[in-house]
Amino acid sequence: MRPTVKEFEDFKFKLPCLVSTKQGIPLYIYESKGLNVCRVDIIFSAGTYQQSMPLETEAAAEVMTEASEKRSSATVSELFDFYGGFIQKGVSTHYTIFTLYAPNRTFPKLLPLFFELITSPRFSKRDLDRFKQRGSESLKVAQKKVENISYRIFKERMFGSHPYGVTPCVEDYSKLNTNSIRSYAKEFFVAERCSVVMSGDVSDNMIELLSQNILRIPSGKVLNEHHQITTPQMKGVEVKEIANVMQSSVRIGAFTINRQDENYLNLYILNTALGGYFGSRFNKTIREEKGYTYGINSWLIGLPDAAYLSISTHTAVNFTKPLLLEVKNEIEKIKSSPISENELHQLRGYMLGDFARMFDTCFSLADNFIALLTNNIGFDYFDKRIEAIKSITPEILLTTAQNFLPCYDDMCIVVAGGMK
Repeated sequence: MRPTVKEFEDFKFKLPCLVSTKQGIPLYIYESKGLNVCRVDIIFSAGTYQQSMPLETEAAAEVMTEASEKRSSATVSELFDFYGGFIQKGVSTHYTIFTLYAPNRTFPKLLPLFFELITSPRFSKRDLDRFKQRGSESLKVAQKKVENISYRIFKERMFGSHPYGVTPCVEDYSKLNTNSIRSYAKEFFVAERCSVVMSGDVSDNMIELLSQNILRIPSGKVLNEHHQITTPQMKGVEVKEIANVMQSSVRIGAFTINRQDENYLNLYILNTALGGYFGSRFNKTIREEKGYTYGINSWLIGLPDAAYLSISTHTAVNFTKPLLLEVKNEIEKIKSSPISENELHQLRGYMLGDFARMFDTCFSLADNFIALLTNNIGFDYFDKRIEAIKSITPEILLTTAQNFLPCYDDMCIVVAGGMK
């Protein structure tokens, strides 16, 4: 018997409960009973964009959660193991997020320890040296991979000396010191840049304990940092020849409209049709029909200073030229004629189904809410996205492609490996 097919129901993104704190730091709550576990995300609007040297933000976030002024890294590790909790760190261009996972029964023990690390870190030379050694050894290996070489060149071509274009090198690890990362944390991990999201099996007592600990986050000054993008040599093909490799890594991209533009969601849907999922045109033609690659993807990437289209794939060295030609052909096709109703039906079904999977737990709700916070997107963004997917037509997609999808000849194209 065939399974019953149901239409996607009306969707309304569930917003968290907002709790006022004495220090003015917003505290957002997603509650789900019965989990017996809680998550706390401390979000600072400070990332690699604000750092004065490469790796400074990552080093500060990593080292400060190792040990506090009161406790060594060994003691901290033992306590987290004993109480069954753990910390994750996430550093991006504009934000740094510290996340605590804790069982409800040990939450009162783990939360103060978590804030102790965030608000009074030790920044020991020993912990920094361990970070530098691990990181530099890992980067030595990563730098030799063709995908990392193409990505580095692509970012430099697109963004130049702007923070978006800077890629750390092994030598940058040796320049790190405890004074610089301590200064970074003191200047940028402050209440004025902070938001907190709590999700999971939440009680009133846990919220009150979190509110009290939030008061420990120090205040500071916030400056309006801004860097100008100047990339006069973005367009065209650059090939980085690498001896004795079987595959080339290909990166293609160009600047486009950002999320604040009223046409962005239509472009987002168009990009999904072009290369944003397994049934996309890129995958059907370049992977399935031609056999040039195991997979090819395209993304729309929105950042405060720039938004751009990025296409990425790997291919055998002798397939590089024909692969690039097929990418060009598919871009020209989608800009010249409307997609069929059948293709649109398949695309819409995939996007709605994928959307439904994004909100299946309170933690995934929190993740998506944090994405809105950290990208300065309105809280109705997901509601608008659903409406755009439901109402999109072939004619709208064609107009969007013609007006907002960059032409292949205007794109930045980087090949690391070879092009025979």
